[in-house]
Amino acid sequence: MYKGLYGITHRLANVNIQDLTKVTYQQTGFKDRDILCADCDNAVIGTLERYACNHLYNSHDSIETEIMAGDAIHVSCLRYKNLDYTNLKLFFLSILWKSHLSKNPFFNEINLGTCYAERLRKMILNRDAGAEDEFEVILVKIENNGTKPTQSIVQPRRIKDNGNTSYGYHINEILYHFNVSNYNKMSMFNKGIIKKDGIIDIAIIGDDFGDGYFDSFVGQSLFLNSNNNRDK
Repeated sequence: MYKGLYGITHRLANVNIQDLTKVTYQQTGFKDRDILCADCDNAVIGTLERYACNHLYNSHDSIETEIMAGDAIHVSCLRYKNLDYTNLKLFFLSILWKSHLSKNPFFNEINLGTCYAERLRKMILNRDAGAEDEFEVILVKIENNGTKPTQSIVQPRRIKDNGNTSYGYHINEILYHFNVSNYNKMSMFNKGIIKKDGIIDIAIIGDDFGDGYFDSFVGQSLFLNSNNNRDK
């Protein structure tokens, strides 16, 4: 999930997109102490993280993948098959739930409210991934020629659209969209979500469409000479 984000000294560079001259570094990702008990963090969520790492982000030996070509209407996508619906969906939802609990200002926009947060807590602890159309998650991979800082982690956003609430994360070239509200659900949550048959489609967008998609999430247009510059 974070492969390629660390520099040769194994540090993450934090860049303030409002002031690109402000850069700080950290040795690890965003972690909070004392928001989870040891059993929840290591046994429950740790199991989900290991599954995602081994089957989605690292080795795909036991997973069948297929490139689905796009057309004038549909974008191309990378289809993963034979996934475990419960493990993968709960892994995604654990990201959203931990962000809600976090005291780190980076996650300020993630506020699920008592009802949704409690529902997520019970789903994760009881290994209940729920129905396919509950807390849907879709993934969008952005491909570009190195002019956009897509190999990065961008502060998560709350997205309000005609009474619907969803949340977006950008982590290392992939945008994760989480639907929370069933009211006026955005049409993008009708496709690509993890299915109980073990299939998930990751949309692939590039060129001007991909650049615009990334810029709209960040809230401004950013350009780089190269995405290969790293902390040295």
